[in-house]
Amino acid sequence: MNDASQFATAMLALVFTGALLVTGQLFIERRAQHDVVYATSHLLRPL
Repeated sequence: MNDASQFATAMLALVFTGALLVTGQLFIERRAQHDVVYATSHLLRPL
């Protein structure tokens, strides 16, 4: 592989890794928010 091809592959890997980190963080935050809403609306209602 030449230098340009290696650089392009490395940049693609970095972009892909960054996208996975961002989407994973967003998923975790939304899931945590959903769990809190579920807990307060369903589990604490009988109290």
